[in-house]
Amino acid sequence: MPEVLIFALAWFAAGVGNGLAGFGAAMIAMPLVAGSVDLAIAVPACTLTVLTLNVQVAWIFRRHIRWDYVKEIGVGLIPGALLSVVVLKYLPETWLKVALGSFVAGYALWNLFLAGEAGERVVKNSWGYLAGVLSAAMGLAFGVNGPPMVAYIAYSGCPAKAVRGTIGAAFIVSGVIIVGAQFMTGLIHSTVITNFFVATPAVLIGSKIGIWISGFLAEAQYRKVLFLALFLMGGNIAATAILQ
Repeated sequence: MPEVLIFALAWFAAGVGNGLAGFGAAMIAMPLVAGSVDLAIAVPACTLTVLTLNVQVAWIFRRHIRWDYVKEIGVGLIPGALLSVVVLKYLPETWLKVALGSFVAGYALWNLFLAGEAGERVVKNSWGYLAGVLSAAMGLAFGVNGPPMVAYIAYSGCPAKAVRGTIGAAFIVSGVIIVGAQFMTGLIHSTVITNFFVATPAVLIGSKIGIWISGFLAEAQYRKVLFLALFLMGGNIAATAILQ
């Protein structure tokens, strides 16, 4: 199967999954394309594609975005970018991935089985600063910036549409910073742009289908899907790091 077709199909599947849960496109697409596309191309193309996807998501749910949550994340992104450079000098990548993945998976399980009813406020906005720091640090270091932001926003107790819109807006802010850093370091070039142009239509179509399917889910069902996806994301990060 041609490399371009594999790339497009992977991002279509990622778009459907992202539309259903509100996040997770990169975690679905990257394992599917890693065997056929050089990671030096796949990672920056992934960042550009996810940024574009979240522009779509944020626009669809723009009236429900909680900008107070996005603001705290944005403030934490810049020190997080600096932190990623320092931390990687002293801590092994495997330790960081296992710690992040275990935290996210455990947090998701807590919400699935022990947390209060949907809509109950569990965390304060100020936790967004830490989410921003971790998001930028992990995004620049490993290309995975979603779990800290998603965990923070999902833990807010906001309604489903507010969660989706706020996650989309937060990803845009984070993505712009990460894409800027990749551009300045020469990681984005013509081949990356070509793969981005292939992935974008596929992921946007898939996302629309996923969002349409999610419209049939009640609020409680949506939150179960959200935290189950978060558990799988965290478990995948930790397991992949351990098995490397």
